[in-house]
Amino acid sequence: MTTDGIVIQARSGSTRMPAKILRPFDGDLRIIDILLERIKAANPGRRVVLATTTAPADDVLEQVARDHGTDCFRGSEEDVLDRFLGAADTFELERIVRVCSDNPFLQAGSFDAMFDRQTATGADYVGFAFPDGRPTIKSHLGLYAELATTDALRRAAAATQEKLYREHVTIYLYTHPDQFKLSLLPLPGILSTRTDLRLTLDTPADFALLKELYRRLGSETDGSLGALVALVDSDSRYARIMKQNIEQNEK
Repeated sequence: MTTDGIVIQARSGSTRMPAKILRPFDGDLRIIDILLERIKAANPGRRVVLATTTAPADDVLEQVARDHGTDCFRGSEEDVLDRFLGAADTFELERIVRVCSDNPFLQAGSFDAMFDRQTATGADYVGFAFPDGRPTIKSHLGLYAELATTDALRRAAAATQEKLYREHVTIYLYTHPDQFKLSLLPLPGILSTRTDLRLTLDTPADFALLKELYRRLGSETDGSLGALVALVDSDSRYARIMKQNIEQNEK
């Protein structure tokens, strides 16, 4: 039986906004708390691993995992691909959904679709993509994770030591379609052309905007994806800030 896991990539160090996932975001809840709670609720029975670094500053993240009853793996800060492979080996994972910890609006209920697609196709990599074939992980959308087989990640690790590929884990897979089988899922219609949305967190400006959106989404709407998009579109200020943040932060 294939062993599935959800591995959350997290560290407290960040050039643009240190400890961003550990700051109060919704009352006393931090983004890492929100992610862990949402992922575990939407994916019962699947192993969830918080993959952080061996840096002393990330002792706090090991404690976060412990507080949430979640497994933790600690590995290289710079070689994140190696960190993921270490987590996979430690917990005997054959398929991994990779989650970036700076996405408070992550659609955790979408993981089933990726596992199902991998089962049906035998793909090395499964992700959501825009109509032009660009995986959402290469955008500012911040709503979807991605899936890779551990075998594919091992093959990528054996093929390259280039920093770009070691730091970003899956880029080697989807930029080498001659070596890996890719299967891309279409975005929901309301998102298919929305390259103007930035719901990922890198900077203090992102944090302030996403915190406001998160509060309003929870207090004023049903919390659905459609409500989130409608909320963003309800105020031209949001579009203006997102446009500026997209221009200032490359993906």
